[in-house]
Amino acid sequence: MRSLLSLLILPLCALFLASCAAPSLGSRDSETRVANLRRLGYTPMQLEKASRDKRYSGRFLVNGSPVNFLIDSGANSTDLDLDLALRIGITPSDRIKVVSRGALGRPVTSQVGMGVLTAGQVSASPFAFMLAPTSDRHTATSRYDGQMGLDALGGLGALVDVEVGLLWLPGPGAPNTTGRGVRPLGPRSGLGHDALPLAQAGQLPHLILESSWNGHRFTWVVDTGAEVTVLAQETARRYGIPTKQTRANIIDASGDHAPISVAVLRNVRFNSLLVSEFQVAVTNLATVREHFRDRNGRSIDGIIGMDFLTNSSALLDSASRILYVGQPSQNIPTTTVHPPSHALPAVAIPLTLRW
Repeated sequence: MRSLLSLLILPLCALFLASCAAPSLGSRDSETRVANLRRLGYTPMQLEKASRDKRYSGRFLVNGSPVNFLIDSGANSTDLDLDLALRIGITPSDRIKVVSRGALGRPVTSQVGMGVLTAGQVSASPFAFMLAPTSDRHTATSRYDGQMGLDALGGLGALVDVEVGLLWLPGPGAPNTTGRGVRPLGPRSGLGHDALPLAQAGQLPHLILESSWNGHRFTWVVDTGAEVTVLAQETARRYGIPTKQTRANIIDASGDHAPISVAVLRNVRFNSLLVSEFQVAVTNLATVREHFRDRNGRSIDGIIGMDFLTNSSALLDSASRILYVGQPSQNIPTTTVHPPSHALPAVAIPLTLRW
């Protein structure tokens, strides 16, 4: 199953803020991360934000034509509008169709087409695009030509620097660039205050982050395509977490809407990062919980969105399954928490990469 977890809050509001009790979470050290990434042979690509949207998008090339992709770590594939794909020379396969679901449950049937994806100075070919049918519904991704999912982010070895709005791409001199493509970078010092390991969502490639609250383990899907962090209504009820109804709605990638409440979680710990007060949206995530489970088969509790990622100065390395939080501190190593070695594939994606 391919899931589209992009979420948008309507109307947009400033209710959802994370207060992080950890050192070096401000922007004053961002130059250190930038300098360290440059020394590793990475080159930056500027991202942008659409009006009234907290998420990032980027200008890429598909078959040499410009497209605007939402950066969406909550999707495992890279989707492209079908009508646009046909105009730029991508032919959908008659043999393969993929059924996906929005976060709120509506199924969407897409076709598959091969093309060339170019990000900055790096091109990936052949690359499989999911060709989503053009819809007249307003969705969480309808203002974009498509969404760049984990297949492209991981396959290109791209790092999403949320604080400064950059997509870092490994150059030919980067340590993880080989003649066969790009390997995961793996944990590195100097990229954050802490390196949080991410797990895979069972048989799905989506990335899960663990936390603890009041002695309970909460798991979250890391989703740069979600504006705010969303807690499952089912989890809130199970643990008796008080919620307050709002007039806002949530909208997913298929165009479905759902009302949301708001809850406040205090002292949520992500390894050494302590979020002293965490306001989250609460809604029914039955479909997400049905398909997304942790290593023990337990349903996930929510979706980590751009509010958390922005306030924690996050750097997402999806290929290595690491979320760096906070800016680097010279006297605190960032490699004290390592993902298990078996989590790193030998080659992220079987592509031919050209610089």
